[in-house]
Amino acid sequence: MQDQRWPTYAPRNIVLEGAADDHPRGSLRVRAEDGRVFLDAIGGIGCCPIGHAHPAWRDAITQQLGAIAAVANTFWTRPQQQLARRLSELFGIANGQAFLCNSGTEATEAAIKLVVRATGRDTIVAFQRAFHGRTLGAIALTAKPEYRTPYVGTPEDSGDEPRFSQSRVRRLPFNDIEALREVFADEGERIAAVFLEPIQGEGGIFPATKSFLLEARELCSRHGALLGLDEIQSGSGRTGRWTAWQSIVGDDAAPDVIWLAKALGGGFPIGACLARPDLAQHMRPGTHGSTFGGNPLACAAALATLRIIEEEGLLDAAAAQWPTLQRLAAERPIAGVTELRGCGAMLGIQIGPPEEQRAKAVGAALSDAGVLTTVCGGHTLRLLFPYRAGAEELSTVWEAIRGALAS
Repeated sequence: MQDQRWPTYAPRNIVLEGAADDHPRGSLRVRAEDGRVFLDAIGGIGCCPIGHAHPAWRDAITQQLGAIAAVANTFWTRPQQQLARRLSELFGIANGQAFLCNSGTEATEAAIKLVVRATGRDTIVAFQRAFHGRTLGAIALTAKPEYRTPYVGTPEDSGDEPRFSQSRVRRLPFNDIEALREVFADEGERIAAVFLEPIQGEGGIFPATKSFLLEARELCSRHGALLGLDEIQSGSGRTGRWTAWQSIVGDDAAPDVIWLAKALGGGFPIGACLARPDLAQHMRPGTHGSTFGGNPLACAAALATLRIIEEEGLLDAAAAQWPTLQRLAAERPIAGVTELRGCGAMLGIQIGPPEEQRAKAVGAALSDAGVLTTVCGGHTLRLLFPYRAGAEELSTVWEAIRGALAS
C-alpha cells in the first residue's frame, strides 16, 4: 500500500483492520488485512486498557452518537459534567477542576499555561529521559534533543540562541534528590513548577522512587512552586491504581496538577488536565480553549472506560502484570534480557546493554512471530497490554523474545 502520509513514523508493513475476535471483554488480538493475527502488546501505545472493540464501550459511543456529537464549549453537556466530576473523585486532587482536550500533548500545554499564570514565575523543572509531547510548549520539556531541534532552545543547549521558549527549563537527572534540592536552593523563587512522569514511559519505563516524589512534593510546597504530574501514559489505572503517583506514594500526599490521556478514552482521543480549584481559577475566559475538547463522544467513551475498569476488576488485573513478568523471568531466564522495569501493566524489558541498540531488531522479529511491541529509550521493549492480559499473554511474549534472541 502506498503511504501518502508525512514520513513522521517508521511504518511497519502491516495494515491492521480490526479486533481478531468478538470477546465480551474486549479483544487482546488484532487482525491484519492479509489475515494474520497478532497479540497486541502495544495497545495503541497504551490507549486500549479495555482491549479492542469492547461491546459496552462501543455501545456507549454509539448511543451518544445518536444524540449529539459536538457542541460549543460555552455550553455544558451531561457527559462532560459527569466526566469532570468523575476525574475529581478518582485522580487524587480533592475538588479538582478539569480542562478537557483531545490528546496528551494538549493537556501538557494546558498545564504549562496554568502553572505560569498561577505562580507568575517563569521556570519549570523537568528531567532527563522525559517525554511530555511534541507541540512547541511541551517539546521544550521533552528531553530528547532530536525532538527539540530545531524548534526549541533550552538552557542546556549551550551556544544556541533559543528559537522558541515557552518558559525557562531546568533539566535534572531523574530520581536525583540532591540535584532537585540544589536547583531549589539556587532558583527557588523563580520556579513555577516541577513537571515529572512518575514512571517515564518513552524514556524506557523508569519508575520514580517514593523518596524522590515525596521530596519533590515537599520542596514545591516549601518554595511556593507547584508539583505537576504527567500521567498521560501511566495514569487511568495502568499501574493498578488510578495514578502511578498513588501506586508509588499512596494517598498521604497529592500533586497540584495532573494531566491524562491515552488510556482515559479506551481508544477514543481525549486528554484532561486536572488542577486544584484555586489554581484553575487563574484560567479565565480566553486564556485557553479547545474546539473539540470535552466533546460528548469523547466524554462518553471515557466514562464507559472508567466504568468498565471498575466493574471488571481491571485495576487488580493491571497490578498483577508486573509481578507475573518478574516471576516468568525468575523461572525462565533469557540470555540477552538484562533488566526488567515496571509497575502494573506498564512493563519494560531491556535487551542487552544500551549501547548495542538490539531491541529494534528483536521487536521486528517479534512481529514476524505474531507479537506487536514497541521500543522505547532505544534499548527497551515496552509492553502496554490491555489490563486483563495475564500470565498466558505475558508468557507468549516472553517465549517469543527468547526465540527472537536465539535467532
